[in-house]
This record gives sequence, structure tokens and C-alpha cells, in this order.
Amino acid sequence: MTSHREPKASPRVRLIMLACLIPLIVATIAGLFVLWPSGPDEELPGGGPTTNTAEGTTDTKVTVTAVDASDCDPGETDPMVQADCTTYTVEANGRQGSLYVTPDAVEAGVDVGDTIKVLDFTQSPDREEMGTDYVFIDFDRNVPMLALAILYAVIVLLVAGLRGLRALIGLGFAGAVLFVFMLPAMLDGKPPLLVAMISASLIMVIALYLAHGISTRTSTALFGTVLGIVITGILGAWMTSWANLGIAYSEDGYLLVDTTDLGMTDIIVCAILITGLGVLNDVTITQASAVWELAAAAPEMKPAQLFARAMRIGRDHIASTVYTITFAYVGSALMTLIIVSAHDQPLIDTFTLGDMSVEVVSILVCSIGLVVAIPLTTGLGVLVVKSGVRPPRRPTGSAAASGAITADGLAGDCPR
Repeated sequence: MTSHREPKASPRVRLIMLACLIPLIVATIAGLFVLWPSGPDEELPGGGPTTNTAEGTTDTKVTVTAVDASDCDPGETDPMVQADCTTYTVEANGRQGSLYVTPDAVEAGVDVGDTIKVLDFTQSPDREEMGTDYVFIDFDRNVPMLALAILYAVIVLLVAGLRGLRALIGLGFAGAVLFVFMLPAMLDGKPPLLVAMISASLIMVIALYLAHGISTRTSTALFGTVLGIVITGILGAWMTSWANLGIAYSEDGYLLVDTTDLGMTDIIVCAILITGLGVLNDVTITQASAVWELAAAAPEMKPAQLFARAMRIGRDHIASTVYTITFAYVGSALMTLIIVSAHDQPLIDTFTLGDMSVEVVSILVCSIGLVVAIPLTTGLGVLVVKSGVRPPRRPTGSAAASGAITADGLAGDCPR
């Protein structure tokens, strides 16, 4: 390597980048204030997953103390039958009570000692009609999931050190933006696409600079991400309209469309933007780093050569990231895909109907955005880094001749 110092952009280029960055930050902050949700948080009809509309019901946690399956026929394996013939006894706040367990939970297995989340009907007028004190909601997974999160944080800190800590802080900030600003603002009736763009911009600025430091390299990745997000948003909005994806196919979709001012098209475009944001952050910072490291290793390379070599890395990243997006969806929708594969219908019909078409469009739009963002980021990085890189000086002709004469002279003076 001919240089161990990180190349720096020229003062003029740094000034131009600053002139572009300041309006972006100002517009983001202004949009945050203008679009901040003004009304109080309102719950959607029907409550949440751990609530019930019945009078007097609450949600709580209980511990299973006894499981009696003596009323079931020997060898009974039907969960529907087992749910009716098995008696569960639980304890909550020192008081014993009966529990009804749903068939899917019976099949998963509810054993003595398990802590579960339930609906409490002990103070409800519907207690006699229900015939039980508690109704199963779900298993209590707080402890194992918290342990997994702590393990993840520890491994990141051990491997990535201080940069890993900054990345975790940036991840927490991104979650706060989504749950404190973006989602409440969308429910408050603010323009969903504009809210998503402001949220993405805020997450990009804070997360990138926090994780990778304030430098022209990070700024290059930021501008590449912005360009990718703009392309993804425009393409996503056009494609959802052209493909007529504004139909609610799930219960959650029906609930949002019927009880809020949100449209399915807006929700889908916002989902595409947030999905693309995570992928674009990855590829743009990688490409910017590749350009800087190549320029540091070989400052004599011409801009075209630097771009070509950085794009070799970018092409590998394109291939691996496209696989990542596709396999991530396959993993999250595996149950749906299993059901779909059991039906005898053409593959093209499978992937162009219902929620499947939404996911396919999301994968393709995000993939196009990241593929376009890589050469844009690479080209921008080459322009920035070459503005401050000066190739090492070569000896002049007279100096070279003098060196040769001196060498010959020394050679002549040496004994043979």
C-alpha cells in the first residue's frame, strides 16, 4: 500500500457537500415539526391483541399449576377435542382459577410451570357464559426474548467495539422515530408518503453519522442513500398504482382501511420505503468505503480505473443483497408459500394475486433502488475522493539522469 492515510476531499468539494447537507437537515427538521401528530393517541376499534371488548375483562399473566387430561380418550390427538376435555388450573396473584386453552396452544403444548398471558374474566359479567376464569392469549416470552436481545448486544459490542455501540444507539433511535413519529403521524391523517420520507431522512442522517462518524465518506453514502430512496419511492408509488395494489387482503388491512383515513396504496409505498432504507444504508456505506480504501491504496489510479475497481465490489454486493431481500421474504412468508404450493395453479398466478403480489413488487422495487444506488454512490465517491487525492510525484528527467550518472559513477569506482 502506498498510503495509510485516509484520502480527504478538497475544500471546495467539502463546501459543496455541506451546502447540500444543510438544506436536507433543515428540511427534515421542518418536516418533523410540521407533520408531528397533533391529536391524542386513539385506539382502533376492537382493542389490541391482548385486550377484549367484553365488559370487566383485563389482561394479566398466570402460571399453570395443574393439567388434567383424564377425561380425554387414551391416544386422543385432535387438538380441538383435547381443548375441550383437558382441564387447566392456573394461579394469579395467589388465587387459583380455571383456564381455557385454544386448540393451537394445546397442540404447541401448555405444561405445568408455564407462564402465559390470559384474558381475565373473573370480574366480568360474562364469566358464567364463558365457563372459565381465564382464556389463553399467548405464552409469556419476555425473559427469553430479552436474553436474546442482550446476547445480540454483547456480541455486537465484543466484535465491533465502540462503533457497534454507536450502531446500537442508532438502531434505538430509528425505532423511536418509527414508533413515536412515523406511525402516530400516519394514524393522525398526515400525508403518509411525506411522513415516510421525513422519517427515512431523519433515520439516515442520525444513524449513518452516529455509526460511521462525520466525514466526507459518510456524507457520500448519505447522498447515495437519499438518491436511492427517492428512486425507490417514485418507482414504488408508480408501480402500486399501475398494478392496482390498493386492496386490503388481510384482517389488519381491512381494519386500517375501514377505521382510518389511510389507503392501502399509501401503506404499501411507505412499507417499500422503510424496507429499502435498511438495504440502501448497507450498500451505500460499503461502496463509499470501497472507494476510499482503493484510493488510499493506489492514489495514482485514474478516476475511471477507481470507478471500475469499486464497481467490481459493487456487483458482488448487488448479487448478495438481491438474494438477501428475496430469502428474507421467503423466510417470513414460509407458511403462506407452503399453502400456495399445495394448490395446483400456474406459478405466475400465484405470485400476482393478493398479498403475494404486494411482496413481489416490494422485492423488485427495493432491488431496483439498491442496484441503481450502487453506481450512483460509487461515481459520487470517486468524484469526491479524487478531488483531494494527489498522485505521488515522480522524479523529473534531470533528476533521473543525475541519479543514473551517480549510479554509474559509483559503479565505476567500485573495484572489479
